[in-house]
Amino acid sequence: MGDVLTQFLGLNVVGPLIMALTLMALGVLTYKLMARYVGLWALIPAALIVALETGRQCGLTYPLSSTLQLVGIEATALVVLRIDASINKKVRKWIVGMVDFTILAVGLWLFGWGDWEKRDVSRPNMRVEHMLALDNDWYHGRDASLQRRLDRHADQNSRFDAYYQNLLWADKYRLGDKLMQHYQPFQLGLFLPVEATASYQLAYMSGELWFLVGDMTNAEHSALLGMVFSPNSVGSRPLMRLAEINLIRGDEAAAMKYLRVLDKTLLYHRWARSRMPLDRPKTLEHWLEMKRTLLCTTDTVRDPMDIGCALRHLVEDNPDNVFARDYLFSFDLLAKDIDAFRDDYLRYQPHGLPPQRTWAEALLLWMAAHERGEREMAELNIPSDVANAFVNYMEEYGKLGTSLLPADRQIAQLAQQYGKTYWFFYHFAQMNNNN
Repeated sequence: MGDVLTQFLGLNVVGPLIMALTLMALGVLTYKLMARYVGLWALIPAALIVALETGRQCGLTYPLSSTLQLVGIEATALVVLRIDASINKKVRKWIVGMVDFTILAVGLWLFGWGDWEKRDVSRPNMRVEHMLALDNDWYHGRDASLQRRLDRHADQNSRFDAYYQNLLWADKYRLGDKLMQHYQPFQLGLFLPVEATASYQLAYMSGELWFLVGDMTNAEHSALLGMVFSPNSVGSRPLMRLAEINLIRGDEAAAMKYLRVLDKTLLYHRWARSRMPLDRPKTLEHWLEMKRTLLCTTDTVRDPMDIGCALRHLVEDNPDNVFARDYLFSFDLLAKDIDAFRDDYLRYQPHGLPPQRTWAEALLLWMAAHERGEREMAELNIPSDVANAFVNYMEEYGKLGTSLLPADRQIAQLAQQYGKTYWFFYHFAQMNNNN
């Protein structure tokens, strides 16, 4: 029962309703059990036990079944008391005791003995809730909701938020225009680490980058790690992603292994059916064909965490992979390696396609450092408004240290006008212990 209901906890209205009804049932049963002995004072233990279970349910790994087991045991005890009250007083006490014992034994056999005694009470971790909400919105394609959540927490300078903001802009083909419009903790905002200390949720989420750019090997690796290290190694999320990965690869047998499991659930039955060979809609077939165009057709040997090598391999194998190309350019720029960026840009950017805003800003910075002239700027299709803004920026930048104002005051004034440009990031952004 707990596993069945847990499927629905992620739904906006249904999940809170399930938790509210479960906890309310626990409170009501506790009150009814205690009220016959202490009257209205029974409200105190009823409120305490509800508060206790609420705190335990705030833990991500505390099963709903434990609260349901407590509800079932209390319901069984209440049934025993009702039977005792209804049995004729002439019946022998040992017979009543046998009936009570049998009912309690059956109740314990039906509901089990929960593991609530092993779990600590915790307060809601709103940071984790925020992370899970972002990931849930991204996975289900709720872009507007995802952007609203990111905007509400824009002042927190979170690497995790930067990761999903970059994914969102890349998916909209606007990463080159928007890269500097939000907090960037250097390259750390482009990917999430898959390491021994990472939680299973981060393992799931790290695969979203690889799934977007078409590296299905790394995407599968993240999904499998998340499933292996999740509580009891269960969950719909990795099964859905693994099914999608194998459908994109064309491995129908492997995909069906996961789809058959999901087909036996209430919540994901329709999702699984729509991805089986005979029931796929045309929109899904078109999506699969699009994702297949991103796949690598050649093999390589590399360190799994060599992000630059992985992205270059994807673009070398498929020059039209705009997602991998934009991430490669961003990877170079956030490392402040404008020489590598310029080389990658000339090699992979389609000829004649004008650069997006951040790419243009970085190219101007490289040309200024290497004393290149207007001819190369024209060949690269640098927009005139970006070139004019760069001239003004360099004039202001050259004045630093010549004014009577303190240096930090001068930099703050420069940031007001140019703080969201790559030029300002390149000259002033510094890595610290908090990224």
